[in-house]
Amino acid sequence: MELNYCPNCGVRLSARQNFCTSCGFDLRAPVQAVQSSSTGSNSPRGLARSSVVYATQDGLLGITTHSNLTLATALLMPLPFLVLAYALLQTGSLDIFGVIWMAAAGLLYDELKWRKTRKLGDSPAPPQTQGTWLVPWRSIRMADWDGRTLWFSSADPEKKASVTFDQADAPSIEWNLSSGGVRYTQKSHKLPHRLTEFWTLAILLFIASQTILILAATLPFLPGEDHFYTTILNNTKSQVVNATFADQFRAIYTNNIQVAWGGSLPILGTISFGIASYNTGRVIQVIAMSANVPSAVVLLSLYILPHTWFEEFSYPMAAAAGLLAITTWRSVAPGEFVHWRNRGSTKFLLALGGVALTLAMAGFLEVLVGYLSLGVLLLWIPIGLGFFLVLKWKRKHPRAGLPVGSP
Repeated sequence: MELNYCPNCGVRLSARQNFCTSCGFDLRAPVQAVQSSSTGSNSPRGLARSSVVYATQDGLLGITTHSNLTLATALLMPLPFLVLAYALLQTGSLDIFGVIWMAAAGLLYDELKWRKTRKLGDSPAPPQTQGTWLVPWRSIRMADWDGRTLWFSSADPEKKASVTFDQADAPSIEWNLSSGGVRYTQKSHKLPHRLTEFWTLAILLFIASQTILILAATLPFLPGEDHFYTTILNNTKSQVVNATFADQFRAIYTNNIQVAWGGSLPILGTISFGIASYNTGRVIQVIAMSANVPSAVVLLSLYILPHTWFEEFSYPMAAAAGLLAITTWRSVAPGEFVHWRNRGSTKFLLALGGVALTLAMAGFLEVLVGYLSLGVLLLWIPIGLGFFLVLKWKRKHPRAGLPVGSP
């Protein structure tokens, strides 16, 4: 058997070496030991982003859960349906279709990943074969362990991963780390746990967006901004003036869903979400100037209306889902990954569905303002009652509804 690492220091080796060129370790003696991976019950299994990883007595044995073909299948299969939908709907925006493609590809990828993971079976770890890799304990240069997720890097720059285990495997992982001589740090979380929860992150983004909006509504215009945002306001009015109830709703909802779902694109979407808040604040300032009233008056008149809160909170919900979809929601242990609701792709899709429903309510209420005037404020009564009933039901069914940050 040809070793591609040194069992003593973990340095990569050339083929057919008898001694390690780095530490001088005799590579002939440990061949048998390296060939015999742990086959006992002390081989907990964790799930990395693209591998199943077994913690054996010799080190971390990883088996890839997908191939390039699997990834290509997940990415390409939804495209024909989206192209057909785009041609039929004749919409000018690609944001919505981009988000739908990301959600559909994620769902398909996770399902294919689970099918491969299920075939690998539970502990004990399978023997080393083609398509597997082993990171000896001695070769691990850095490791963080929080009682659930193990992040490690080794002398081989390609061998680093974040592996999530079931909570019951924590004692066994800690034993392997200690007995393997790995220097590791105990961290509860790299970020406070609450910051990785969906609703907490959405609330923080909401506060940030409203801060941007209020500042944009009150600070002086930059040169040329007043004309630019006046044009935007006039174009928006032209879509709803003298339109039917259904046409007004369609125009408002289409615009809002494009902004919200576009903001769910990871990183870039978060930036566009901030820009959208700035643009809204500038348009509010234009409205205040045209009505010859302070911006604070327009802001207050908006914040007392129900649709403002539904709409403005929908955008940070989508942005939070986009950020968690590439971070916290990807850390799922094998025992949890079997349930489709625990997968990051499912949580992302549920969040987008929740945003779509919330914006539908916001659009409906916004159109009602033109018909009911201040009478729309009476809608706060059924809205408050509905919110109370939802909270009461949520307490009885904590696993139901929109996803939280961690399973």
